[in-house]
Formats: sequence, C-alpha cells, structure tokens
Amino acid sequence: MQLGNGIRALALASAGIFVVAACGGSTGTPSLNLAPSAQQILRANDGTEPNSYDPTQETYTYEAGVGRNVFESLLKAKTDLSDVQGAAAKSYDVSSDGLTYTFHLQPNAKWSDGKPVTASDWVYGYQHLLNPALAAGYVDPFFDGAIAGAQNYSKVDVTSASAIDSYIAGLGLSAPDANTFVIKLQHPAAYFKWVVTLWVAAPIRKDVVESAAGGSFASTDTTKAEVWANNANTIIGNGPFKISEIVSKDHVTLVPNTNYWGGTSKLQSITYSFIADGNTAYSKYQTGALDIIGVPIADVTVVRADATLSKQAHLFPTLTTFWMTYNTHKAPFDNADVRMAFAKSIDRTKLAVDVLHDTDKAYQSFIPQGMAGADTSDNAQSFDPAAAKALLVKANVTAATLNQFKLLTRNTTGSKTTNQFIIDQWNTNLGLNMQLDVIDSKTVTSRIRAGNFDIYGPDGWGADYPDQQDWFDIFTSGSCHSLNWGCPTLSGYDALVQKADTELSQTQRNADYLTAQKMLIDQAAVGFIYQQYEYDLVAPYVNYTHTAFDDQGLPGDNYYNTAYITSH
Repeated sequence: MQLGNGIRALALASAGIFVVAACGGSTGTPSLNLAPSAQQILRANDGTEPNSYDPTQETYTYEAGVGRNVFESLLKAKTDLSDVQGAAAKSYDVSSDGLTYTFHLQPNAKWSDGKPVTASDWVYGYQHLLNPALAAGYVDPFFDGAIAGAQNYSKVDVTSASAIDSYIAGLGLSAPDANTFVIKLQHPAAYFKWVVTLWVAAPIRKDVVESAAGGSFASTDTTKAEVWANNANTIIGNGPFKISEIVSKDHVTLVPNTNYWGGTSKLQSITYSFIADGNTAYSKYQTGALDIIGVPIADVTVVRADATLSKQAHLFPTLTTFWMTYNTHKAPFDNADVRMAFAKSIDRTKLAVDVLHDTDKAYQSFIPQGMAGADTSDNAQSFDPAAAKALLVKANVTAATLNQFKLLTRNTTGSKTTNQFIIDQWNTNLGLNMQLDVIDSKTVTSRIRAGNFDIYGPDGWGADYPDQQDWFDIFTSGSCHSLNWGCPTLSGYDALVQKADTELSQTQRNADYLTAQKMLIDQAAVGFIYQQYEYDLVAPYVNYTHTAFDDQGLPGDNYYNTAYITSH
C-alpha cells in the first residue's frame, strides 16, 4: 500500500519481533482472572469513520479494522506471519500446475443471522468485488491480475449491463458443491494464498443485497448494490462479530456473532470511536474512556516519562518501510552514483532518535523486519559522508548543479520536520545549499504522480499482505508514476520480479526477490531511511495477541475474537 496517498493509509513498522503477547499475554488460560461478562467491553479509537461497511468497498486501515471482524476471508495469516492458516476455509488445495485453488469451507459456518454460509455466497462475494461498475479499490492488481478472466477488468464498459454480466460470467469462480469454492488463475501465483487473506475478499449474501435494494437490479446500478451496507440490520457477515450500532461521525459498535463457527468471543462488545484528533483520544484514554490509542507524536516524551503510562505503552512492529524518492528522469538523478551519494549522506540513526523520537528505527533495506524476505546484510547505503562526496566527484556533479533542485515536501508538521532534517544532512555532508519546496498535500500528490518533482519524501510502502510479491512490483517499469514515482530503470529487474512472482518454489522465489532487493539497494533506486513502528497505549486489563500486521492504532485486531478483559 502506498502510504498517505493510495490504498490503505498506514503508518509505523517492525523490528524482528514477529509476535507480541501484550498486557498479560495471549497464551495463558482465557478463564484466568477473567472480568465479568458485563465488563467484557473493548473501546478503541479507529480514528475515522469507514466510507463503507461493504468489505469489498473498503480500502483503508480504519475500514479494515471493522471489515475483518464482521466478515471473514478464506484464509488468515498465522500470528508469526510465516504462512497462512485456515479461516472461513478449513483447508485448501493447489493443483500441480499452480492454476487452480480449491477451498474446502468450514462445514458448520453460518452467517450472523444463522443461515449456513455456502460456496455460492463466496462466488457472489467475489463477483461483487470484481464488478467493474463498483470500482473496488483493491481489485487492481491483486485480483484482476491473478483470477482467470479478470484481466479485462479495466476494459469493461461499465455503462453496459450485458458487458458487465458477460465479464462476470467469465471469471474463474465456481462452486462445485455447497462446501467447495474453486478459483482458477491466469498464471501460477504462489502468493495467491495471501491475496485471499485480504478482508475485502469476503462472501456476500445475494438475497440480503437484493432484499435491501427492493429486488433484483442491473449490474450497472451502483446505488442499489450498496443499500444493504448502510444499515446495521442488513449488514449480515460471517465473521466473529456483527455490527449492532452505527452512530455516524461518532462510533460503531460490534457484538459477538453467536453463530460464528469458531465459537463466541469473550468480548461482549467492541466500540470503535471515530476521533480524528490524537490529543482528544489521548485525553479520553487518560480518563478511562478508551482502552487503546495511538500516542500522538507530541506526547511520546510525556508518556515515556510518566510512571504509570510508560508501563502501558508499547512500541509495536508493523510492516512499513520509508525512503526518499529521486526523479530519475532528471539528470543527474539518472546516475546511480549521485543517488547513492544522497543515500549515504543521511544519518538515519540520528533521524530516528532525534526527530522521530525513537519510535521508528533506522533502516537501509527494502523488505521490513518481521516478514519473509527481510535481509539487512547489504550495507551499500550506510551513512558515510566521505564516500558520498567521493561519489559526487566521480559523477562530476557540482554543488552549483545540485543546488538548483528542491525537496518536495507536504505541508504537514511531520513531513516538514523530517525533511528539514534530511535536507540539512545533505547540505552539511555534501556541501550543498538545497531548499525545501513546501506545498499542500493534495498538490504534492498530483505533482509526484505527474513526475513533476526533483526529490520527494518520505515515501513508503506498507504490506497489503506479508509476501514479497506485494512489494517488488512497485518498482517495475510498468508502475512508473502510478506507484513508483521516481521511475528508476534497473536492467533485468522487471524480468527477475516477474519470474519470482510466477514461480511455485518458495525457496527460489526468496532467492530471486533477494537479488531484486540487492539491485534496489546497490543502485540506489531510492534512498531507504527508516522502518516505522507504532507507539500505542493499551490498558493493562486488555489481553490480546498482537501481530505485525494489525491495523493502525488497533493492536490485536486480527485476533480480537480471542481477546478478553481481565478483572480490574
């Protein structure tokens, strides 16, 4: 996910810790010191109200925090992110050619209204997701680039019901029987097991959708297709929780789905507040009105110095890496030596400690610690001002030339503070006098997408799922100005990534992706700067399991069905 601009707006990453059992741990006996049922209430701040409660139409972390608990995908990540495990599907098989995935559904799975979940519900849910008229944010590239027949997604005439219906009928989705859901792929894709863990890939009840809409409707009708998702009473899910209340602009309440195949949650309700202001959320946590919040950066030092709050604070790993992007279509940034000089002239440790309050960690690699493919052995971009200056001499680039360029910066406190430090590093360590170009965030986004910048950052990527395929494709030539703002040309990179994406051997995939990562680092495709962490406050009576893949400000939300409140 492109941070701050695109699909899911995450923030914060990982340090080699795969799983954190917080506040009493999640491995003890659940009945130990369990609070009474009336106190099994979790109150968290989700920050922003979801744009939709239809999981297929959700694209941001604050939406996923709701969607993944009300609906359940076929598979889910293990707590250590080492592999997938069964969820709505008890198990799955992959054909020897890697083109057919067969999912065996939980035999006793039921919707929140008690009706059985059937394979036809999965077919309809995926068809709903892939309806081009609905333009779901997560279809491209995850589903249209993998599922057979979906490759023409962007070419379908969305004003023509017959064109849409024909396209949907041609998708590689089928239900041989009530408990078997089959997906055929366009090409082998060992990573597809991770694609089906995405919360947007959920079953949907056709009868519920049509009943809410007042009857059947044309596939071009995007309004009727979404009526069901606007009312708590008609949001029927297959997940461990169901929505009991939606108070617009204030909160949404989840309660246990007593029909959930995996058993009823100990938590009797989860309230997600929509508090955008971090300081307001911080105050509510201090008064006991919230149990979980992300600590505002301005309050990090205060929390660390507080005898009580410091014990409730946790620096959590997530899967996000940040870097500085050079416009390689502009000389001299088309020269790898110049890019490397800029990368080597940033003291990342000082940046992380002094500017980011030690809530993020210096990093000079691509794949974050905490997921497959993480490797920190390549130190080509390590801080070395003398070597950086020598690279500029080698490239025959003068200070006068470089001083003509500016660092494009979003007009936010965080971006301005970080970029002022970075440009000071370049000016001091390279003998330059470069300036910031500070403008509003919307204009920055437009300019980087048009390639109208010299250097931009911090830019970054957060995992949609913990497989390398989700990362390396952003630097292919086809991603130029869509995800890969700087558009560096790395000889052999595209072919290597395509090979790794379609290989069935995980060992070979790992080796090829590692080679691709070395190309990014050694040729300074971008200047890697830090891996981000999340600093949260969690009340000591909340017992939960955290993973590095939890949603922003919601530690443990991937496993809230196993969370509980202890006596307090």
